[in-house]
Amino acid sequence: MAEKRFDINELRSIRENWNDIPSEVIPEKYREIYIKRKKAVDMYIDGYSTQTILDRTGIGHNHITEFILKCITMEDEGFIGYQGLIPYTRITPKPQKESGNFSKLIKTYPTLKDFIAGNFFGDKKYTLEKNMNFKTLHNKFLSECLKLGIQQHEYPFNTSTKGYVSLCKYVKTLQKENISKQAERESKDNRQKLHSTGIGKRYTHNALIPFSVVQVDGHIMDIQYNVEIYNTDGTISKIVATRAWLFAVIDVATRCILGFSVSQEFNYNQYDVIEAIKNAIVPRERMAFTTKGFRYPENGGYYSLAFPELRYVLFDTLMLDNAKSHLAGHTVNKIVDELKCSINFGSVATPETRGIIERFFGGLETRGFHKLPSTTGSNIRDLKRREPEKAAVKYDITYDEILELLEVLIAEYNNTPHGGLDNLTPLESMRKKIFEAGMSPTLADASMIKAIEQLDYRTTTRKVVGGKNGKRAYINFLGSEYRSNELSLTGTYIGQTITIIYNPRDISSVEAYTKNGLYIGTLIARGEFGTKSHSVKTRKNVKKFARERGREKLEFDTPITAYEQSLYDKGKKDRRSATKADIVRREQGKDIPSVAKQQENVSTDISKLKPEVQNAKDLKYEDIKDLDAYALYKIMFGS
Repeated sequence: MAEKRFDINELRSIRENWNDIPSEVIPEKYREIYIKRKKAVDMYIDGYSTQTILDRTGIGHNHITEFILKCITMEDEGFIGYQGLIPYTRITPKPQKESGNFSKLIKTYPTLKDFIAGNFFGDKKYTLEKNMNFKTLHNKFLSECLKLGIQQHEYPFNTSTKGYVSLCKYVKTLQKENISKQAERESKDNRQKLHSTGIGKRYTHNALIPFSVVQVDGHIMDIQYNVEIYNTDGTISKIVATRAWLFAVIDVATRCILGFSVSQEFNYNQYDVIEAIKNAIVPRERMAFTTKGFRYPENGGYYSLAFPELRYVLFDTLMLDNAKSHLAGHTVNKIVDELKCSINFGSVATPETRGIIERFFGGLETRGFHKLPSTTGSNIRDLKRREPEKAAVKYDITYDEILELLEVLIAEYNNTPHGGLDNLTPLESMRKKIFEAGMSPTLADASMIKAIEQLDYRTTTRKVVGGKNGKRAYINFLGSEYRSNELSLTGTYIGQTITIIYNPRDISSVEAYTKNGLYIGTLIARGEFGTKSHSVKTRKNVKKFARERGREKLEFDTPITAYEQSLYDKGKKDRRSATKADIVRREQGKDIPSVAKQQENVSTDISKLKPEVQNAKDLKYEDIKDLDAYALYKIMFGS
């Protein structure tokens, strides 16, 4: 039996964690030696006598002891294991050689070590300069040497380069030894990437069952578009808008885009998060394309169109980052309480933790928006970026056209073979897993469907006031009074706290309920706030604008109109104001006719005139009373 120099049972336990190295990967000239060494070590641990090992492998007891000591040597990631048996393999890293004089200088003046590292890696204790280059570092190094009392006839001043080459070599060694500091020195993105990616064994795995895990994230699209604003003379100007946000929901198991939302806002908010999630659950309706050549694939391009059986499918887990819009209490409560879904939060601005959806965003830009003339490219140095603002106006690229393009691009993506799915398309992968492998997702019942339809609605409470000075009952909500006939005809509700449900996208009216859950009715906001649809954000902006103008409490003011006109005035020079004006217009459902449409209307109106009165000299009041200004102008002055 083997001698008891080592604890055999302990060696057997340790050996279970050694990585088995295939002999094919060992260089041929060392392969036979490695195989014999490995066999000798294994026989020793299995309890064979040293004589038996010598007879079968030709390796004596002294060498076996040496090989086992190599195998059980510790490194950063654990035991060396079988790799210690490969001939001429260095177990410990080779020490870095430094210039003799420079090494002696560092040892003589230890403070130089911290001084060099502090300046190079941007330690505020030593410098405020970022990404200091070697030349600047060398000058500071020489100045520090003088402060330490080093004479001109001493190293580094007595060499032709004054220690520059040795300093560069020393700093490059520091870079290798301090990868975290080096990543932070290079850029914020590199630092985040290093800190958000780990080493060692991965303990999380991608989901296999459709709808079990979905990733949700926002992305600003690499394309410019224009919006139209009214001028005081009745004409329309085209202004470049701020870039829009895309918020997408992707199924991890099938890589299928389940739904998305788009926001014109400068930054997306919690309502865009909820809207995207809702769109991923509610069955999709086909868009009526106005762009020539746009059409859906045969299967519809979206899972609810391709598979009508999959209506109102629920998720098990949502992966979000820790952005404020995602962490809003209402957002979390809606997802957890209404959808019965768990949430997996990651770090802010660390796309590595949600790599699947980030790769989708990159592919969407490459295959779609980067091919358009108004693309901004992936960065300011991208060769595809060629005056995107001018191109957006020149080619009249509008927000509606971007929405249509996005609808088609995502439908095509869901029908494009994916390398991570064995070259199946996302929809094919979903079909195979659900309808062939039996991985059926959870479908919402009737009560859950109702909750999903109102997923983007919010609930709050308000106290009913009134009764003083003959004022009928009303509530205050976001700076405006809300009333209804049911509430005002009686004073029963005055002093009571009622519950209201409202849609953040349109708060011109709210639904009211008693504290016992009895329906009171629809409450309508006072004045213009009750006649024009507008969102919570627009209401807050309007109230702020009214306060700044000192018109907040005027009885018959039209605050939305005044705010909208102010945005039109500012929008001629400010793209943010122009974008906000377009948002307000869309909330109200108003449409600005394009110039081409106006000209089309003009020709149509003129054609209604009798041939004998199409000449301006023959016109009578009865002939022109129904014409608009454009038609009249064309008749009088020509096209």
